[in-house]
Amino acid sequence: MKKCLILTRRNIEEMLRDPLSLIFCLGFPLIMLLLMQIIFSNLENVPNNFAITSYASGICVFGYTFISLYVAMQISSDKNTSFIKRINISPISEFGYYCSFFFSALPMVLIQTVLFFLTALIFGFPFDINFLLSIIYLLPSAFFYICVGMLIGCICKNEKQTGPISSIFISMTGIFGGIFMPISLFNGGFGKFVNLLPFGHSVLIGSELQSIGATCIYPHIVYLLFYIAIFLLIIMVIEKVRNNRK
Repeated sequence: MKKCLILTRRNIEEMLRDPLSLIFCLGFPLIMLLLMQIIFSNLENVPNNFAITSYASGICVFGYTFISLYVAMQISSDKNTSFIKRINISPISEFGYYCSFFFSALPMVLIQTVLFFLTALIFGFPFDINFLLSIIYLLPSAFFYICVGMLIGCICKNEKQTGPISSIFISMTGIFGGIFMPISLFNGGFGKFVNLLPFGHSVLIGSELQSIGATCIYPHIVYLLFYIAIFLLIIMVIEKVRNNRK
């Protein structure tokens, strides 16, 4: 655990050396929120699904996808330096190495989420117990997207590959997460398929809070924890195969 914390500190220091990307990741949801409010203020009839209580969680989750990209680029960039060679011969497991990126991304996620919902208060997001629950309920979604970034970083050989692959997940989150259009529009077999994907659940776990209450966490958290476990398992399998080939 001590070695993992040392690597976590190193990853945070690497983040601080790139303040522009860090500021973008933290500020992107705020920029999106402001843009959406400007657009809606110039529309006569705004759909109910774009009420601040509904779409706030979606925009916040969309911001997590860029933290996912940031994590992926950190991991993949290590592969082209001597640092990864020292890690391979050091007494730390692959699990500990990847966990260090998970822990280093947590402060960024927490700061981003709190800043976003504080800003959302200005635009009418209710300040009640659900305000705090919205932040807490979205943490599993944040964990999921950090794991997505870890998986992409594990798969990619360099930073150039992370962009195209990450853009796929960003697009799927926007479409199948119900951020830009209600996922209720997907009917039949395709609708059931979309429901099996994690993207909609990563948004609904927070967006349904105002209408359903605290019980909205289920079953969405089950889907998210399932995919988190699957992604971590895939990472460990990939690293195991790579080590066997050496």
